[in-house]
Amino acid sequence: MVKLWLLPILLLASRLPAQTPMAAQEAEPVQSYENERRWEQIDDLEGRFRILTPGPLEHKEDTLVTAVGEQVFHTYFFKVPDLERAENLIYVLSYVDYPEGALNQDSTELVAELLSSTEESAAEALRGEVIYATDREVRGHPGRLWRIDYKDGEANARTLAFVIGRRYYELKTFSLAGRGLGDASDKFFRSFEYLPGSRSQP
Repeated sequence: MVKLWLLPILLLASRLPAQTPMAAQEAEPVQSYENERRWEQIDDLEGRFRILTPGPLEHKEDTLVTAVGEQVFHTYFFKVPDLERAENLIYVLSYVDYPEGALNQDSTELVAELLSSTEESAAEALRGEVIYATDREVRGHPGRLWRIDYKDGEANARTLAFVIGRRYYELKTFSLAGRGLGDASDKFFRSFEYLPGSRSQP
């Protein structure tokens, strides 16, 4: 059943514009767009997160029918306008709440299967190869970090996925080969903070 849950996540991600960029021209050794900007702090109380991004996040919401009923998928993304000097072309934060009993961070085996299956399905969707993957806790919550190379190695996608309560979060960056060592991605990932609400957490 877990793999069926992943389909809407991948469908939603595929709707993001320019998610699979073509090869870049030779990157010049200049200051990156991200390093020149003062990153913005985004506080979203409904999404219960705080994060730093190099620009304002757009929000899309989709309701899709899944194996566990209707799911509302939230996606926040920033497309870097200066593609010539960008370390990453797109920054993405997405989340979905699963129904009571369908997923919980305390279900270690279930969460591990969800994260591993998501990684495999993402590689298939991008027609790429998982270059690096490891378990990674996020603020004490179970998660997984991976990188996928695709477009014959001309582009890559970095993902940090994790579960808090019954909410699944996914942070992604998409970049072209030779555009840095992932410093901007690391900054984006590390800046995530969960904002507990007054009502019971998802």
